[in-house]
Amino acid sequence: MKKLKSLFKFSLFVSFLGALFVAFYLEEWSLIGGQFEKACVEKGVRLPLEEPRLEVSVHNKTLSVFDGEVLIRRYDIGTGKGRAMGMLKKGSGSTPEGEYRIVRKAVRERIFSQGSRFMEIDYPNIDDIETAFERGVIDASQFQSAISARRNGDPMPDSLPIGDCLGIQGNHLLFMGANSTNGGVAMKNGDINDLYEYIPVGTPLVIHP
Repeated sequence: MKKLKSLFKFSLFVSFLGALFVAFYLEEWSLIGGQFEKACVEKGVRLPLEEPRLEVSVHNKTLSVFDGEVLIRRYDIGTGKGRAMGMLKKGSGSTPEGEYRIVRKAVRERIFSQGSRFMEIDYPNIDDIETAFERGVIDASQFQSAISARRNGDPMPDSLPIGDCLGIQGNHLLFMGANSTNGGVAMKNGDINDLYEYIPVGTPLVIHP
């Protein structure tokens, strides 16, 4: 009888772990899908979005998706390891602050190290470059190179001390609500997988403290 009770308890424990694993797997990869589309239906918003825009709150660790003035859905996120925002220097791990746009989208193959999806923003923008020059982070020659690159839509020259490739990226759900990135905004892989196709290049993004 004791052996049967022990076996029963062990079976319950294994079943519990299995249920947790399945829940984690579904949450991480959004295999059930359609959550953003469902939110649009609930809000009376048609797809494709007419005026998509994104807002990030670094303090609250949230990313909000709007169509015009209609809030469709809010997601938990992770942000930069650097506690102070807008530090500008490469490698600072600082999440930028200001108004940006999505300039490139990519599906990634190295999911466990880079996340499943990436939406790059136009960081550093003109305001960031001017601020970096005013703070003495870059000199006059570097300022001209950075301004030229941004206006032409080219990558920042590698020689510049500013210009980390930042954006919205996939990450594992255990890192949500944490300071865990190189400065980018991290969403759960399942969330960004579900949202990715509905956010076009050119979508504005505002990052608040």
